[in-house]
Formats: sequence, structure tokens, C-alpha cells
Amino acid sequence: MSTADGWDLTVPDDANELLAELRRHGVVPGQRLRVVPGVGQEPTVADEPTVQRRSMEFIASFAAEPDLGRNADEYLAEGFGRD
Repeated sequence: MSTADGWDLTVPDDANELLAELRRHGVVPGQRLRVVPGVGQEPTVADEPTVQRRSMEFIASFAAEPDLGRNADEYLAEGFGRD
């Protein structure tokens, strides 16, 4: 198990191999990781157009009882968020 704050990782093609590598470094399910691209790493596919990220225009927080299961039929009938 790694006790270092960071390590170099080349992402493998196989998801199971990536999971095994993370576990070798002591990463446990539910743990948050900060991933930073390596210095000098450029995308390998230069032909892909860059997608402009959308900015967050609105965010809100509210407290309410969970009602998705109770009202699922109603939400689906109304189009689930369509105006």
C-alpha cells in the first residue's frame, strides 16, 4: 500500500486493471481522489473539436421529503422536467 500523497499512473485500457492499480495504492471505495494530468501531457486525438464547458447559471438547495418513488408515475406522465 502506498503512503505517498501522489503517484504516477498511466490509465490502462481495462477497467479491472485500473481498479486493481488503485487498490494497490490503498484507495478504498467511497474515497475521493484528485486527478491531475501529467506535465506535458497533450490529448492524443488532436482532430476532435474542443467542447466548450457550460457555466453553471443557477444552483439551489432545499429540504424536502424524497418523493421520486411515490410520484414516479406522475413525473413520467408529465415528461419528467419538460416544460
